[in-house]
Amino acid sequence: MSKSYFPVLLCLSTLCSFSPVVFAQSDNIRVTVANLSQDVSLLTQQVKTMRLELEELQRENARLRAQAAAASGDYPTQAQISRLSAAVESLRREYRAADEVQKQQIIAEVTRQINALAKETQGAINTVAQAFDSQPQVAASVHFSDDYPKTGRPYVVRAGDTLSAIARSHGSTVKDIQNANKIVNPARDLKVGETIFIPIAQ
Repeated sequence: MSKSYFPVLLCLSTLCSFSPVVFAQSDNIRVTVANLSQDVSLLTQQVKTMRLELEELQRENARLRAQAAAASGDYPTQAQISRLSAAVESLRREYRAADEVQKQQIIAEVTRQINALAKETQGAINTVAQAFDSQPQVAASVHFSDDYPKTGRPYVVRAGDTLSAIARSHGSTVKDIQNANKIVNPARDLKVGETIFIPIAQ
């Protein structure tokens, strides 16, 4: 055998003496690598699942944001409610003020019409009175008789007296009192405080 092959044979012999250990370690490494590969695959699958869940959450978040935006557009905010309440209160004040003004206008118009009617009524009364006064007053021809008792007594006319009452209370007659005192119209000529003569037969 050539001397040049001796080192090679020595190396082969050495490797053969260590081969069980190397092969055992190699198997362990393969198992570890296989386990790591499975772990990586599992992690990769979990990452994909988490990515899908994240995308779903993002879509749900977008949907909720859209619903919230739509809801905020449909329902009034607190500021809008406050402005609406202020506008309603302003309208109420304006209505009350307008109602009060209308009441005052109605009262003024009714008062004006009443005053105008009173003025027209008074004018009509004055016209009738003037027409009555302008008519010639023709005194009725009254004839008094001297045929009444010449005895009697004086009497001072009091408020509420009438010729008939005076005649009854003194035992006289209306006709005798009229004739003795020349009374044409008892309602006009019989005056309170005036002294008249009451004829009384003996």
